[in-house]
Amino acid sequence: MTPWLLVGTAALSFAGVAWLAWKGSLGLVGLVLVLASFGLYFAGHRGLPADRKRAVGSAAKAVFTVVGIMALLRHPIDADGVKLPLYEALWTYLQAVDPQTFVFWGLAAMGIKFVGVLGSAFAWWMLLRGQGIHFPFWQKIVTAFLIGRFIGTFLPSTLGLDGYTLYEAVRYSNAAPRAVTAKVLEKFIGVTGLFLGMVLTLPFGYQVIVDVTSHTGNPDAAPMLAGAILLVAGGISASVVVGLVWPWFLVRGMDLVAAVLHRLPLGDRVGGVVKAQVTRFTAAVGAYEGKVGLLMLALLGKFVTHFTTAVVYFFTALAIGVVGAKFWPIVFGSTIQILATLLSPTIAGEGAREAFQALLLAKQLNGVAPAVLSGALGFIAAEAATLWGGLFLFTRTPAWRPTFAIVDGQQVDYAWITDDGGFDVDRISALRADQPTT
Repeated sequence: MTPWLLVGTAALSFAGVAWLAWKGSLGLVGLVLVLASFGLYFAGHRGLPADRKRAVGSAAKAVFTVVGIMALLRHPIDADGVKLPLYEALWTYLQAVDPQTFVFWGLAAMGIKFVGVLGSAFAWWMLLRGQGIHFPFWQKIVTAFLIGRFIGTFLPSTLGLDGYTLYEAVRYSNAAPRAVTAKVLEKFIGVTGLFLGMVLTLPFGYQVIVDVTSHTGNPDAAPMLAGAILLVAGGISASVVVGLVWPWFLVRGMDLVAAVLHRLPLGDRVGGVVKAQVTRFTAAVGAYEGKVGLLMLALLGKFVTHFTTAVVYFFTALAIGVVGAKFWPIVFGSTIQILATLLSPTIAGEGAREAFQALLLAKQLNGVAPAVLSGALGFIAAEAATLWGGLFLFTRTPAWRPTFAIVDGQQVDYAWITDDGGFDVDRISALRADQPTT
C-alpha cells in the first residue's frame, strides 16, 4: 500500500473511533480500531514526502485531541447510581462549587505554578552561566521563559519554550554552540527533575498505587508496580546524577549494558539508541567540567519546577471543594500524570491529562468528575499563571537588547544582530537537530 493510502485507511479507521466516542461506547472494538489507526498511520507517515509530514502530523494530532476530549466527556460514569455522560456530571458538580473557595485556591495554584517557572528559568540561567554566558535574570531570562510558554501554547511539543529560549540565547550572545550545549543538558536535567519528584513522593503516595491496582482487580500487584516505578524513575535519576558528577563512570556503565544487550534480540538496536543518548549527555556534561555545584543547582531548579506543577493539582482539588484531599497522594499521582501527559500525542496534553488524572486519582478525589475537573483546572491555572508573558513579546522589537550580555567576561558587541532576524520555528528546529555536542 502507498503511504497516502495507509494514512487514508488510518483516517477511516479513526472515523469509526470518533463515532463510537460520540455514542459513549468505545469498549474493546474502539480499542482495536485505535490500535489499527495508530499502526496504519505511523506506517504511512514514514513514507510521506518530507514537505508534507509536518502538516499531516499536525492535522492528525489535532484530530486525535478533539476525538480524545469528546470520548472523555461523553464517557458514561456512575453518578449516585445513575449512568450519566461525564460532561453532565461535570456540570452538576460545578454548580455546587463555592465561588470564594474556587477563587482563593485557584489563585494559589497559579502562584505555585509561577514559582515553578522561576525554578526552570533559574536552571537555564545557571546552565548558560556555566558556558560563560551571563544575561540579566529578570529582564532577559524570566521574560524569555514567559514568552516561550506563551508561544508554546500554540505549538506542538515543547518547541515554543525550548525553541524561543534557545533562539534568544543565541541571538544575544552570538555563541550558538555553547547555547545549544546548555539546551541539550537542560533537557536531560529537566526530565530527571520529574523522575526525582516521582521517587521522593512515592513512599508518601503509595496509596495511589494500591487504589489503581485494587480497581483493576489486582491489589497484590501494588508492591510490584511500585518497585517498577522505583526501578525506572530511580534508575534514570541515579544515572543522570552520577553522570553529572562522574560522566566517565556512566560511559563505562553503558559499555557494560551494551555488552549485555548485544546477546538479546534487537539488543544492538536498543543499545545503540541508548548509547547515542548517553554520548549526547556526557558530551554536554563535559563542557561543564569542574562545575558540579552549578549542575546540582540547575537540577534543583528543575526539581522545583516539576514538584510545584504537581502541587498545582492539589490546589485545584481544594478549589473545587474536594473533601479530605490528601497532599502527598495527589502530588505523587500527579507526577505520573505529568509524565504521561508529556508522552501523549495530543495538543498540549489535552484530554490525556484529564484521563490519566481520573485513572490515577479518582478515589483520592472522590470520583471521576472531580478528578477530571481538577486535571483541566490544573492546565488552566498553569496557562493563566504565564500566558500574560505574551505581553513581553511586544517589547521584543528589532531594537530591543538586554541590559547586558556577557560572554567570557566581555560584553557582547550587538552590532552582529540584524533587524530582520526573528523566531523561526523551522530554523530553530534545524539548530536543535544539528547538535555540535555529539
